[in-house]
Amino acid sequence: MRIIKIYNNNIASALSDDYGEIIVTGSGIGFQKRAGDLLDESKIEKTYLFQDKSKNRLNQMIAEVPIEYLEIADAIIKKASKELKTEFSDELFIAITDHISFAIRRLKENIILPNLLMNEIKTLYREEYQVGLWAIDYIEKKTGYRLENDEAGYLASHLVNFSLNHGSSNAVKILTFTKDVLGIIEKTMGVSLEENSNQYSRLSIHLKFLAERIFRNEDVSMMDTTGQIRTTLNDSNNKLTICANRIADKLKQTYDYQLSPDEKTYLCIHILNNTR
Repeated sequence: MRIIKIYNNNIASALSDDYGEIIVTGSGIGFQKRAGDLLDESKIEKTYLFQDKSKNRLNQMIAEVPIEYLEIADAIIKKASKELKTEFSDELFIAITDHISFAIRRLKENIILPNLLMNEIKTLYREEYQVGLWAIDYIEKKTGYRLENDEAGYLASHLVNFSLNHGSSNAVKILTFTKDVLGIIEKTMGVSLEENSNQYSRLSIHLKFLAERIFRNEDVSMMDTTGQIRTTLNDSNNKLTICANRIADKLKQTYDYQLSPDEKTYLCIHILNNTR
C-alpha cells in the first residue's frame, strides 16, 4: 500500500489494492513519511474503510476539526473493542470524532445538555458507560477539556448504536419516523437539508435515539431543565418554535408520545445547526 496523505505521526490514508482509499492508524505509522511512500504495514493497528458519502463526511470533518480528535476517537474505539470484546462499524470513527468536536465546542460556549437517558444507559449498558467514563478522562488528558459525565453516556450510546453485535427490531419504523420528522423540518424551515454534512448526521442520530425510546415505550421526564436555552434559541429564529411544535404534534398524533420540554430543546439545537 502507498501513502496518500499523512495526518500526523499516527494517522494516514493509504491506497489499498483490495479496498481503495483507507484510513490507517498505528504508533509512528506516519513518522518521516510522505505521500507516495510505501506504507510500513507492520505498524498498522487499525484500518477504517468508508463508502463515498462517509468519505465525503470524513474529509469535511478533517478540514474542520483538530487532527488530535481523530487520534482520540481511534484510541476510544480500540479501548472499547478490547473491553467490550466486540467489533464496530467503521462509521463509529466519524461519529465519535464529530461528537468530541461538538461536545468541546458546546463546553467552550458554556452550553451544558443533560443526558435524558443517563439512568437507562448506566443500567442497560453498564460496560459501554464505563468505557465512556474512561474516554472522558482520556479526552481531558489529551485536550485539557473536562467534559461532563453526561457525555460518557452519549459516547456509550454511540458504542451501542455502531456495535455490529447490536441490532434493532424497529429498523423500518425508525427509518419512517426519521423521514417524517426530517420532512417537517425541511417544510417548516424552508430548507433542503444537506445529507452529507456532519450537522445532518448529528440530527439523524439524535432522531434515531429518540425513535428507539418511543418504540421501547420508555417513560420520559417532563421536567424542564433547559427552558432558558430553548427561549434564547427561539428568540433568534421564530420558525424554530413552529417547527418544534409541529414535530411534537406529529409524535402525539402518530405515536401517542408527548415530547418533553428538554427534548424540544435538543431538537431546536440540531435544527438550528442544520439551517443556519
